[in-house]
Amino acid sequence: MLLTIGDLVEELTVELADGMRRGRVAEARTIRVRGGSAANVAAITCERGGAARFVGQAGADAMGASLVADLRRRGVDARVSTHGVTGVVINLLQAGYRTTLVDRGASANLNSADDDVLHGVVQLFVPARSLLADPLATVVEGIVATAQQRRVPMTLTGLSADEVAYFGAAAFLDLVATLRPDAVIFTARDHARLELGPDEPVEGSGSTVVLGSERTAVITADGLQHRRSSPPTTVMDRTGATDGFVAGYLMSRRAGATHVAAVDAAHRVMSLVMARPGPTTVGDPLGA
Repeated sequence: MLLTIGDLVEELTVELADGMRRGRVAEARTIRVRGGSAANVAAITCERGGAARFVGQAGADAMGASLVADLRRRGVDARVSTHGVTGVVINLLQAGYRTTLVDRGASANLNSADDDVLHGVVQLFVPARSLLADPLATVVEGIVATAQQRRVPMTLTGLSADEVAYFGAAAFLDLVATLRPDAVIFTARDHARLELGPDEPVEGSGSTVVLGSERTAVITADGLQHRRSSPPTTVMDRTGATDGFVAGYLMSRRAGATHVAAVDAAHRVMSLVMARPGPTTVGDPLGA
């Protein structure tokens, strides 16, 4: 089983075809989906026939209940505490630019986890933002330490621009060197923010995967390989595309694939996500 730890939020995308002008009413197209990469990776894993457990916190409100119910409908073993208000991520799309507003809400305040969360777990996925600040970071660090003792392989993803500014690129690289994950997965932009060269690996990781728009770099002890992505003929939505990639990568690694073969599988799952609205490969974004 895969264990993921992190955020569970509502994600709202607002597309403003004509932009936004002060004091004017603007026509918009909106879509509401589940947000939080840890939750999305768990859900997509189960959609593709895998087993996943998610640990996190949502608000004690109707949205939180809906998000948890959606995870469970997809087969996720959702270990979700409820407290406070469910967070929201708002993506504003206008004039070819995306602006993202983040309120993590209850997700950032998880302060405990069940003692048996690692029961049956053979793989661990942690978005790096889950390690940035307490109380969540302390909970995650405890689970990671136990996982390391049990030799459970871990995969990390990178930090956004604001998160790198807050945590520090050098501090993050030191953290990876200490944790020694099986893999770190970045978008090309997130990788560059760490002041690394385009094909430079992250020290301490078994594999550094840098996801680009046309090709993905896979850097291991055996060297560098580039693998081409396989986007769908029609891209409906890129929300959750990276989460689909991570889910596909982890499932393939769990089945014994090499890092390179796992990237090829990851591209296929990412393509399925991009062909649908929201972070899913089947059904509606919130299970309706």
